Amino acid sequence: SPTSTFSGTAGSTYTLRWTISSSPCTASTDNVVITFNRNPTTANAGPDQTGAATCGLTQVTLAANAPSVGTGQWSIVSGTGGSFANTASPTSTFSGTAGNTYTLRWTITNSPCTASTDNVVITFNRNPTTANAGPDQTGAATCGLTQVTLAANAPTVGTGQWSIVSGTGGSFGNTTSPTSTFSGTAG
Repeated sequence: SPTSTFSGTAGSTYTLRWTISSSPCTASTDNVVITFNRNPTTANAGPDQTGAATCGLTQVTLAANAPSVGTGQWSIVSGTGGSFANTASPTSTFSGTAGNTYTLRWTITNSPCTASTDNVVITFNRNPTTANAGPDQTGAATCGLTQVTLAANAPTVGTGQWSIVSGTGGSFGNTTSPTSTFSGTAG
C-alpha cells in the first residue's frame, strides 16, 4: 500500500524505499527518510531557594535534572546582575546580588521537538543589620527618673523592635523606634 503505516523505534532514523515494478521493464524506486525524534526529557529546575538558607549568600548551587534525551541550558527570566558558572550544567552555581530575587529557567531541547522548560526562584536574602541597643543607662544620670530615651541603631536592613527581657512593670513609647522612650518603676 502506498499509504501504509510504518512503525519503528523512537530515536531511530530509517531509509525506506518505494518500488514500482512493471515486468519486464526496469523498476522505478524512490527513497524516503523517516526519523522518529524523541521528546526531550521533562525539565525540572529543582526546588526554589528563597528561605533562611540564603540569608547573607550571593551564590547558590542549582539542582536541576540531568537530561537523558536532549541538552540542558540555564537562562535568567527575571532579575539583574546574575551569572552562571556553567549554563549547560544542571548543578551549576548561580551568583547574584544580595537582596535580589531571580527567576531562572532550565530548558531541555532535542530539536526539532518542542523544548521542555521549568523555572526556579532564587532569593538572596540579606541578613538584618547587626543590632546595637545603645549604652547601658545605670549611673547617676538615672537617679530619680522613671523614664529614659533609648539609643539603639536604626536598621538599614530589616525592622527593629524593643522587648523586655527581664524586669516588671515597664513599657515603651514606641516598640519599633530605636530611640523610643522607656518607662519603668523607680528602683
